[in-house]
Amino acid sequence: MRPLFPILCLLACADYNIRGKAKHMEAGEDTANPSDTDDTDDTDDTDDTDDTDDTDDTNIEDTDDPPPDGGFSLGWHILDEGVLVDTTTDPDHYVDHHGDFDLYWYEPSGLHGLVDSPDPGADFEELRTYVLDRVPDPMEGIGLLHYYRDSVVDTYNRATFTYVLCDFWVESGEDFAAYELTTGPVDDGIKVMVNGVTMGHLKLDDPGDTWNLESVLSPGRNTLVVLLVDDSERNKFIQDMAFYRAGEMVTGTEVPPPGG
Repeated sequence: MRPLFPILCLLACADYNIRGKAKHMEAGEDTANPSDTDDTDDTDDTDDTDDTDDTDDTNIEDTDDPPPDGGFSLGWHILDEGVLVDTTTDPDHYVDHHGDFDLYWYEPSGLHGLVDSPDPGADFEELRTYVLDRVPDPMEGIGLLHYYRDSVVDTYNRATFTYVLCDFWVESGEDFAAYELTTGPVDDGIKVMVNGVTMGHLKLDDPGDTWNLESVLSPGRNTLVVLLVDDSERNKFIQDMAFYRAGEMVTGTEVPPPGG
């Protein structure tokens, strides 16, 4: 795999506060840390458990409301836990090239990236909840997204997955055909989904693509989920991802980093 524009992407993404990505995990390695184990003992306290549930529910439900300034979106949620996943365990999903579509079946949410899903709409909502449970706050205000990370992955035998989620709002009177999602090159591959519909894929060395969103949008909240898969060393990235409306990039509410 070749590193493409790593310095530019790294500078563009240096300020991102990405949840997780502490270290790579070997297959079978315990991913719990001592603080997680200690927290488990506190679950006997009913008040603590209720408070945690209330916080999680509020975070997810609040994202159904449009931004307070009436903007397009609050921003990008990025979940990158850096866990190495074995991609050799299912003969029906054999991986033999970069960005192979079968890779997405192995993503760790348990929803298999909606591959072969009998109910993609319902599974997509579960996938949205999976990401928002872990990253309830956007990391970057909406606009042009560059994402880059170094990696060390056993080619085609293991992979890591990064989830990029964006809730966005459109009005019933708008021209849905004016909305597009555009992205530049990626490493090693992405799967692009909007409201449970797979818009398309990109693989390593593809030049980028644009998807018109008219057929998948609905009035109110819409959700984009992009799965970025890394199936080989030395890096992973998405370049120049953005929403466009009538040919102009859509920007939105400025979002301070969590805790800011």
